[in-house]
Amino acid sequence: MARCATKDIVELMSDPCFYRLRTVVDRGLLLFEDLDGYELPEGYTKEEIWLILTAIRKQAAIFVPDDPYRSADCWFVTTSVLSFDSKMLEMQCMAGFPLDEALASLKGSPFVTRFIERTLARALETEGICVPDERIHEIFLGSPACNDIERVVGNYFEVSSDADSLARYEVSHGLIETLYYRLTEGVDADAIPRRPDVCPLDERISPPTSAAAIDAVCRRSRQDDEEFRFGPVLRIVNASWFFWNFDVFPCLNSLVGVLLRNVMAIKWGYPVLSWLPVGYYPFGELNTPRMKAVFDNWSIDYGFGFDFTSYFTTYIKLYLEELDRLKASVEQLRRLNDLIGRTFGADLNDRQKSILSALCREPDALLRIASHQRTFKVAYATARNDFLELERKGYLVKGRQGKAFVFQACSELREKIVSLGEVASGAR
Repeated sequence: MARCATKDIVELMSDPCFYRLRTVVDRGLLLFEDLDGYELPEGYTKEEIWLILTAIRKQAAIFVPDDPYRSADCWFVTTSVLSFDSKMLEMQCMAGFPLDEALASLKGSPFVTRFIERTLARALETEGICVPDERIHEIFLGSPACNDIERVVGNYFEVSSDADSLARYEVSHGLIETLYYRLTEGVDADAIPRRPDVCPLDERISPPTSAAAIDAVCRRSRQDDEEFRFGPVLRIVNASWFFWNFDVFPCLNSLVGVLLRNVMAIKWGYPVLSWLPVGYYPFGELNTPRMKAVFDNWSIDYGFGFDFTSYFTTYIKLYLEELDRLKASVEQLRRLNDLIGRTFGADLNDRQKSILSALCREPDALLRIASHQRTFKVAYATARNDFLELERKGYLVKGRQGKAFVFQACSELREKIVSLGEVASGAR
């Protein structure tokens, strides 16, 4: 390699324009196309500056666990913004921290369970499957499935509710395959639509087989290596990447990826992460020019392998935005539960308050014992008693839909409960 003049290197590193670019890279997100908006050091082209910046950044690279089939480096840099954001996400999602404790008592309310439903809707969207949000909500509440896709939706909620027990197992081929087979239980998999073609990736980073993809995911689930900077949340995001980009299974890959994310989040002590909706370019609301630019940035080798910094930075930001939405919903629900306690008496337990808070948002909803039982992981008799006691107090009326009991708000309750919901949300 030809030797460069030391003074030329020092001059470039000291150039104010170049220093500004290095600062932007560390404190935010700088893509190749963003260079058009900055003054470049004199005598250098956009392409040259990008190559120099990339070469400098790779000096501090963290290498993604090596895969036998891969013939190019995959790496990222823990910039200031990525380090701060990933640590903030970890701290706020940790087991036993305030948000986790709040969700443990408030999880039965549609104010927060809508996040679980939105996560599923995003994954279905990625698979090219459209199920209306309201229908997903009805199935979550226990409405019987009418076709194979609705059975998948029901299965998803059942597997999600078992994430705590699944988290006791090592992430292995068997666990990942179990998620898929439970998701497709009672379903004609051949009748499930195949997702649209995902964006093609360089063959040097594409796993050649389904087994190779699962091997790579299992490799990322190991936390016993020496690279502590590749933290648990970044590993979870990276493991999910395989299910967005490759057909690991014949269908429903995105749903398997989300379920595995939930299991890993609980396993590693970040249960709040499992509540957060996730999307992926080029699908849905993330199908934007900016997300395309992020995709191009990490999926193109500029001569130094594949730099995933922009991918991690973007997705950690998206998770933090969803986390803020979740916190706002939890705070709204806390206010509502306080109002319910003062209005209907302090003897109501948290599960019963969740039933009434559900009616604040949906006063005409049909509520079922089975979904209440699944949500709170209690015995059927306990779930049934929650409803029967509210019926005895005159708040609910009992009916039947098929063989199942259903409960609705009595007419006197409707007006009062809607009013409480408006007060809690700030609408009044």
